[in-house]
Formats: sequence, C-alpha cells, structure tokens
Amino acid sequence: MNNSLGRLIDGMVETLRQDILPNLEGEFVRGQLYGVVYALKSLQLRASWSSSFLLEQISALRALREATTSLPAEAPRVTLPAALPHDAGELEALRDAGDAAVSALIGWLATHEHPAAETAVRAYIHRQLKHDLQTSAKPMFAEISLGKEQET
Repeated sequence: MNNSLGRLIDGMVETLRQDILPNLEGEFVRGQLYGVVYALKSLQLRASWSSSFLLEQISALRALREATTSLPAEAPRVTLPAALPHDAGELEALRDAGDAAVSALIGWLATHEHPAAETAVRAYIHRQLKHDLQTSAKPMFAEISLGKEQET
C-alpha cells in the first residue's frame, strides 16, 4: 500500500524534528532547518493540486462571472465551461485562464467605470486571499530566526 503525499511529508517533518534537529549546533543552522520544515508543510498543503483546492478557486471565478453579467460587451469576461474537467491539470489550466481574465478585467476597470464589477472584483480578491491563507502553512518566522521551537 502506498502512503499519501501528506503522510510522507509528515514523516519527513517528524524525522527532521526528532533525528536531525537535536544534532544541529547553532541558531542559524537550526533556523535553516525550520525553513525546510515550513517549505515541506507548505508543499503538503498545495502539492498535487488537489481538486478541492482548485475547485474553490474556480468556484470563486464562477461567482465573479455571475456578479459581472451586466458588463458591456467589450469588457473582458471570465468564461468557464458548464461541466468542469476532473483532471487536476485541466482544472489548473482553467483556473489560470480565469485568473488571466480577471487581470484583463482589472485593467479594463482602470479606464472604465463600472461600480458593480469593481465590487465583484474586490469580493473575488477577498475570497481568494482568504482561501490562500486557509491553505497556507502556519508561519514559522520565530523558529527560523531563533532556531528553536516556539510553544503554541
């Protein structure tokens, strides 16, 4: 039976903390190890581009598209297919295309006044930032700078 990526990373982090960290001398070197732990935890949350991670982003794009139906015909628009693909790579490409459309819309709004679209874009950005924070590893700035575990 194969272990999941998450379990493998948990094992790596525990090995680093239990077997490597106690044998390192100096705050700088220990801080560097905490940087590796942070990178692994971030990778664990975002690697393999889980469908749920991407589907939330696509859901936010869909909400933006629905909130901007009153845009004039010449305005850039987010377009999404009625049925979403199941392949993570295709979902990622769809999300990337949606992000490009949002960027074009933001550029268009810089020279055109459309309060409803501006509000919708702000809501979209807020939702994306919230999702980004929820799927990010806990910052380890103190551990990295001090070279030791911080009590929670």
